[in-house]
Amino acid sequence: MSESLADDFARVRPPLEGRLVRLRAVEEDDLPRLNELLWDPSVTAQLRATWPQPLGGTREWWQRARGANDERHFAIATLAGELIGNCALRHIDPRPRKADLGIFLGRPFWDQGFGTDAVRTVCRFAFREMNLQRVDLEVFEGNQRARRAYEKVGFKEEGRLRRGHFVGARHVDVIVMGVLAEELIDE
Repeated sequence: MSESLADDFARVRPPLEGRLVRLRAVEEDDLPRLNELLWDPSVTAQLRATWPQPLGGTREWWQRARGANDERHFAIATLAGELIGNCALRHIDPRPRKADLGIFLGRPFWDQGFGTDAVRTVCRFAFREMNLQRVDLEVFEGNQRARRAYEKVGFKEEGRLRRGHFVGARHVDVIVMGVLAEELIDE
């Protein structure tokens, strides 16, 4: 990652605030709660990551993520301060000014607008503060809830990886979606 991209991120000292959520740095004290949220099979069924893991595995992920030059991870909290998930900009590439987005929310926080607001808030940061031009993501074909949330922010389906992932006992297609800076629906 270029030095200027790292500087862009370092400038942002206060948390990023949306209408419903606050995105902030993931702290070591957050790890037990994040690990707890990831023990729900309905959450992990939508992720490529291998979870559940013991807390030590979550700590190893956090230490690696903190040291990565091409990733920025955020704890997702309600405006009241309750930790409800995590999102990240990964594979940040300064040449084409793009990144990949990843997100998960604990199941009790689904269908309340938190995910849409978190995606919108992190994309706003990516485009306005980091000067990225594109954010893309991958979502399993059956995850309609997530696809609707992404579409509300401006993401469009751009392709399909047939049998791109193995979930449970079957292969599923992976939908590739992307949003350009000028396409962000910023309500």
